[in-house]
Amino acid sequence: MKTTPATVRNRSLAALGAGAALMISLTGCLPGAKDATPAPQTDKPASSAAASDTARDGGFSSATARASRSAAPKAAAEPGTLTEPGASLKLGEVAYTHVNSGDEGTEKYKEASYEIAVTKIVPGTEADLSKFKDAAKFAGQTPYYVFTDMTLTALNKPSAGLSDPRVSAHLKDGSEAQKLIVFGSMPDCKDTNFKTEGDGDAFTYVVGSSKTTCSVFLAPAGDAITSASYKDSSFHYVKYSDNPYLKNPITWGK
Repeated sequence: MKTTPATVRNRSLAALGAGAALMISLTGCLPGAKDATPAPQTDKPASSAAASDTARDGGFSSATARASRSAAPKAAAEPGTLTEPGASLKLGEVAYTHVNSGDEGTEKYKEASYEIAVTKIVPGTEADLSKFKDAAKFAGQTPYYVFTDMTLTALNKPSAGLSDPRVSAHLKDGSEAQKLIVFGSMPDCKDTNFKTEGDGDAFTYVVGSSKTTCSVFLAPAGDAITSASYKDSSFHYVKYSDNPYLKNPITWGK
């Protein structure tokens, strides 16, 4: 089943999810540590009958990358369409997603599409948090490392200003886990980057290149992180409530 396009503009702010994100930094500098800066991501444009839309912006059309309002669960979308809201995927299965920035119809509007897949959810140990400032406040909690593979599949303009698709993690009862935003690197949780090209205003990520992100989430003692989800939070709609993934996110689990 193909998705039905929904009208979108860059008006609403994306939420990070019900779990509050904590920003933490390493005590002292680790060799080679770098700030974890999100890179732009994209989702393959959805197919559309409006050929005139797909012709603009170098063949990339925002109309072809809009989400369906159908909440019917679906295993995985075919390439060239957005994955349905409510889709339930296995770890490693690909979802087709998108991001944007700026007001649609203006010169500053940018849109990109991606293939993304949560590939693994790896438990760490409480000791992994011992090098952070105020490590005592994490006592009794276990860090989990959520790895996501992303491929940039379409981009209508240089990628500056676009953010990655973001995933959330969930505890056993389905509630969102608390996310740690780490400034620095952790031995068991490292990112790779997209290829880049160009200079100045033409600097951009290379369409077709891939990256891996690792996000850190916390599970209280006796609990565990068992799944991850995507709510299309990096694609901005006219109204926040227009986002069909808010109540029907794409999920990955074992």
